[in-house]
Amino acid sequence: MKLNLGCGLTRIPDFTGVDIIKTPATDIVHDLNVFPYPFPDNSAEEIILDNVLEHLDDTIKVMEELYRIAQPAALIKVYVPYFKSNSAFTDPTHQHFFTETSFKYFAPDHPFHFYTHANFKVLQTKLINHTQYRDAKHLLRNLLPCKKILNYFLFNIYDEIHFELETLK
Repeated sequence: MKLNLGCGLTRIPDFTGVDIIKTPATDIVHDLNVFPYPFPDNSAEEIILDNVLEHLDDTIKVMEELYRIAQPAALIKVYVPYFKSNSAFTDPTHQHFFTETSFKYFAPDHPFHFYTHANFKVLQTKLINHTQYRDAKHLLRNLLPCKKILNYFLFNIYDEIHFELETLK
């Protein structure tokens, strides 16, 4: 089973869409703040949360629930607004902010891992800037050299951060 949690209007082939509202992409209506999710243990081989996790009440509980329903070595893809972007703070429904190291807390060898029983390995962390915008501000930002270095000193270099995680069971 493959899950698109918080699917909204996005239908992904071969994925089961789950959302709090019934849309054309929703296969299962469920509030992701309500636990447990309606899936058996170790049942999902891949889970996508595309701009959803920042809206949910308890990141640790959500990650523990993903860990419960994910198979060993399942792929978890999490896309969230980057903490140094305007989009992270302008949406009043955003409750959490994410950096490049946010999911390292779920690694068994992390010093603060004792807060959770969920174990994930971070496979990839990728900073994203939205090149589809054609206004002057975005075009200039996309031409900046040395973005990774400038990111330490400036805001709004990147819009989102994408994580790929693997469940360790």
